[in-house]
Amino acid sequence: MERFYTALNRFDAYLLLHRLQHAGIRAHVFNEHVSSIVGEVPPDIAQPQVWLVNERDRPRAEAVLAALARERGQSGGNVFCRSCHEENPANFELCWHCGASL
Repeated sequence: MERFYTALNRFDAYLLLHRLQHAGIRAHVFNEHVSSIVGEVPPDIAQPQVWLVNERDRPRAEAVLAALARERGQSGGNVFCRSCHEENPANFELCWHCGASL
């Protein structure tokens, strides 16, 4: 096993884990409930970590991580609702004002 990624929080770790699993890469999340001890131990030790079962999967895992980073970068900006013309964040699926699909 090999440590691949140190996440900001457990949701971030599980998002990557599920993307890796979808790509056929076996991985596990460790330290998902240890964040409360940050300060007593270094943050990189207490934050959730994604570990690859097989280190030969690292190149494919890096491609999955890069794709996830690109998706996150594209979610910025705003869109306007076609129904009420209200401005919404680009990652919303429904208008916050009228509930119409974006």
